Parts: sequence; structure tokens; C-alpha cells
Amino acid sequence: MMDFWSTTWGDIATLVGIIISIGGITWAIIEASGARTASEAAEEAAKDARDQIAHHLQTADLHRAIGLIERIKTLHTNDRWEASIELYQSLRAMLSDVIARSPENLIDVREKLATARMTVRTIEDSVRNRDNGAVSKRERSRFNGTLNEIQSNLEELASSVGFADLQGETR
Repeated sequence: MMDFWSTTWGDIATLVGIIISIGGITWAIIEASGARTASEAAEEAAKDARDQIAHHLQTADLHRAIGLIERIKTLHTNDRWEASIELYQSLRAMLSDVIARSPENLIDVREKLATARMTVRTIEDSVRNRDNGAVSKRERSRFNGTLNEIQSNLEELASSVGFADLQGETR
């Protein structure tokens, strides 16, 4: 019996080592798969958090832009044309920020914002290039009417499904 153990002991140890190695490799593969799943879940959670932050920044910028339009109209009413030029620049910058944060798939929203930004630039240029004299009631009415239209569009965008519920998008 001693001869049996002395001649086969190495073979048995090798076989046990192979079985333990296969078990260890299997366990490592299962753990790696679990880590991968956890990593993917963390990546998705981070993407959701980024989307929510971008959504809140968009909404805040839209509301700030709406408030800025109100201030510009007040400056127009009080014939403070030079002061309004600085606010026009800020308004265009805000609209650019909102466009940059808008999801690529919201093409119509991006186009509306780009149109509003161009219209603001046109009004700003008209205000900047006006004679330093008084602005006619008709011209003031045209400026404020256009600003009212932009403001209405921004209010609509701020409350629209595209900005109010980015969670509903397909990812």
C-alpha cells in the first residue's frame, strides 16, 4: 500500500491542483462579470445625473433669459438704450449656453433657440446703430413686440416636454 501512495501521490496532488485552479478561475470570472455589471450600472447612473444637471441648467438659463427680456423691455420703456445693449449680449450668451446643453435629438428646440439668438442679435444691432436721438413709438413697439414673441417662445420651451422631462427620452 505504501508503494501505491508513493508512486501516485504526485498525480493526485496535480489533479487536486487542477480542480482547485479551475474552481478559482470560475470564481474569478463570475466576480469579474459582477464587477462589470456594477460598473455599467454606475456609468448609467452617472449619465443620468449629468442629464439631470444639464436639464436643470437649461431650465434655469431659460428662466433667467425670460427675466432678462423683461429687464430689457423696461430699459426700452425708460429710454435706457445703451444699458440694454449689455443685456442683449448676456441674453445671447445664455441662449448659446442653452443650445449647447440641448440634447442633439431635440433639433426643433435647438433651431428655435438659434432663431431667437439671431433675432436678439438683430434687435441689438438695431439698438446699437440707432441715432442717439429718441426712438419712435413704432420702433419701440416693434422691438418690444419681437422681445415678447421670443419671451413667449422661451416660456413655451421651458415648460415643454423636451425640457421638462428628459427622463422620458429613449437612451
